[in-house]
Amino acid sequence: MKPIYIPILLLLIFFQSCGLNEREKNLKKQQQETAQKEQELLAWEQRLKLKEQELDHIKLSLDSAKKQIDSVGVHNPALIGKWTVKMTCTETTCEGSALGDTKTEQWEMSYKDNNVIVKAYAGPVLIRVYIGSYKNDVLKIVDEKPNSGALISATLNFTGAEKMEGSREIQQKDCKIVYALNARKLK
Repeated sequence: MKPIYIPILLLLIFFQSCGLNEREKNLKKQQQETAQKEQELLAWEQRLKLKEQELDHIKLSLDSAKKQIDSVGVHNPALIGKWTVKMTCTETTCEGSALGDTKTEQWEMSYKDNNVIVKAYAGPVLIRVYIGSYKNDVLKIVDEKPNSGALISATLNFTGAEKMEGSREIQQKDCKIVYALNARKLK
């Protein structure tokens, strides 16, 4: 009886070892897939870090601009009221924007404490609120609540009793647009 068990035992060992090779192949394949996923996650993490750094840079720029504007300004009653502001693109590195593009907005200017508040309208729709100051005969304003990572600022000077000229800059993470501004006070 013993001689019969030996071949059966050898056959069992042989069949088990065949399955072992297949398991090894599957294990190696899983290890390769895991290594590839780890590399993809590391690349994604690096892109995320770069985006965070870009956002931090924009935030620092905004904070710096607000600090400059927050310094005490002068009240100029000639600013208060409604203005028609024509903007003409003079410089751009952004897609979808071209030199010579124009647009017109209605700005409503007022004071709140030492700050100039400018509400910008496109037709009846409020599109943006700027906050700033008027000092040394210069009006400097910045978008109060920037969206989509863009810093929007404008600088204007009086050129007549009810006229101002200046520029508006939109700074995004990888491009910028500059507009020439002409503002006329509405009566």
